[in-house]
Amino acid sequence: MTKNILRGLYLLGVGLIIFLFFHFQLNNYFNVDNIEKVKVLFLGLGNWGLLYMILIHIVLNITAIPRVFFTIFAGYVYGVFIGFIFSWIATMAGLIVTFLMVRYLFRQSFDKKFGSKKVVKKINRQVDKYGIWIVVFLRAIYVVPSSILNYSFGFTKIKTKTYFIGSAIGFIPVVLLNVWAGNALAKNLFNGFHYHIIIFGFVLLCLFYFSKYLSKKYV
Repeated sequence: MTKNILRGLYLLGVGLIIFLFFHFQLNNYFNVDNIEKVKVLFLGLGNWGLLYMILIHIVLNITAIPRVFFTIFAGYVYGVFIGFIFSWIATMAGLIVTFLMVRYLFRQSFDKKFGSKKVVKKINRQVDKYGIWIVVFLRAIYVVPSSILNYSFGFTKIKTKTYFIGSAIGFIPVVLLNVWAGNALAKNLFNGFHYHIIIFGFVLLCLFYFSKYLSKKYV
C-alpha cells in the first residue's frame, strides 16, 4: 500500500471522526457541567475505563480535538496519583501515535513543497539550536494546544528521541495541574487551590533544570 493511499485513508478517517464527534454532539459531554454523567459512565466500565481513556486521548490527539477535559476528569474520578499516572500515559500515547503518523505519512511531501521556504528553514534552525528546551517550554506553558504541536513538530527535523523526552518532561506540570483541578473540583477544595499553583511553579522550575541535565547528557 503506497503512502498516497495511506495518507488518503488517514485524512478520511480523521474527517469522519470529527464529523461524527460534532454530529452526535459529543462535545456537549466535554465540560464540567456533565462531568458527573461521564464519571458514572466510566466507573461502570470498571478497569476498562482507564484503557478507554488512553484510546480517547489517542483519537483526540489525531483529530486535534482538545482533550484537556479528560485530564481534569481523571483527577475528578480517580484521584491525584492514579489520575496523573494514567493521564500522563494517555497523553504520551496520543502524542507518540500522532507524531509518528504525521512524520511517516506527510513529512517527505511537506519537505518537497515547503522545505526551501525561509520560514521553514528558520523554524528548523531554532529546533536544532534549542532542541529539547523548545519542546519542554512549549509543552509546559500550554500556549499552543498540544494536538497542534504534535502535527507541527512532525513536520520539523527534530529528533524523535528529543521530541519524546521533551514532551514527557513538559507535560508533567500541565497534566499534574489539570488532575489537581479535577480532584479539587470533586472535593470542593478550590478555596485552597492557590497552594497547588505554588506547587505547580516549583515543579515547573525543577523540570527545567532536569531537562537541562538530560539535554547535556543524552540529547
